[in-house]
Amino acid sequence: MNESLNAERLRQLLTLLDDPSPEAGTGVLAEILRYGDAVLPFLAEYQEADDPVLRKRVHQLESILTVRRRRKEFLANLKAGPADLTQGLIDVHLLWFDNDSRPALEEMFQSFLEVAANNPIRDIEDLAKFMLRSGFCVPSAGELADPENYCIGTILEERVGSDILLCVLALLVGAEAGLELGLVRVMGRFAVMNVAGVMIVPGNNWQSERAGKLRKGDFWNDPRAVLKYASLMLFLYAVSSDSFRYVHTIGHSLVGLDDHMEMDFLPYPYGGKEPEGSSQK
Repeated sequence: MNESLNAERLRQLLTLLDDPSPEAGTGVLAEILRYGDAVLPFLAEYQEADDPVLRKRVHQLESILTVRRRRKEFLANLKAGPADLTQGLIDVHLLWFDNDSRPALEEMFQSFLEVAANNPIRDIEDLAKFMLRSGFCVPSAGELADPENYCIGTILEERVGSDILLCVLALLVGAEAGLELGLVRVMGRFAVMNVAGVMIVPGNNWQSERAGKLRKGDFWNDPRAVLKYASLMLFLYAVSSDSFRYVHTIGHSLVGLDDHMEMDFLPYPYGGKEPEGSSQK
């Protein structure tokens, strides 16, 4: 009986997708998305609807559900065990640029590592020179929140990115060169450090510094922590830019990383309850 009522309610919501109001449409989409993958069997009859608004929103629903499922799988794998950092960075890129090609990103990554392998990198200072010579730098203050700073494909193309991902690139190059390095965070800045306590800091033009006494929590050598951080930054940008699609797809995926995390802290239609009197019926 409950399943029948749910199906009836879902069909009622689907009939409201042709509302020309963007605000009303967003609210209806949010309500429908609460049903998750159970919506998919109901969408087929609306895919080729004559109404362009209805057809567009049905396709949007299918896209959100498909991408959300893909992202949940990525984050479930991330939660389950050790993560492959290279593939993980590509997965994070695809969280935002979901139409990009994985093989193309893998090829770009491999080309970068091959170029690095042709450079003499004997120690951390050589690594810093290579990263500086290659043009890798952090964005200007006004562009720090740009999601592309956490998307590895864009970083490899533009040579601009967040300090944490620039450090990860340096770590991968260093690992190929046989260097023993780690990722640390000191006074809010990410840096690459060797066993002697020498750091190179992308936010300071890759200049080398001597690390002071680090607390236990300052080391970031778990790939899962890095990938989760980058994913959360994409989610933060989605919320701040009021991007309905990405708040839902990334946000609901990230909920799977933390058993105690819910989306209720966000305002309706992203997570909280619908305000009284605003229901579209």
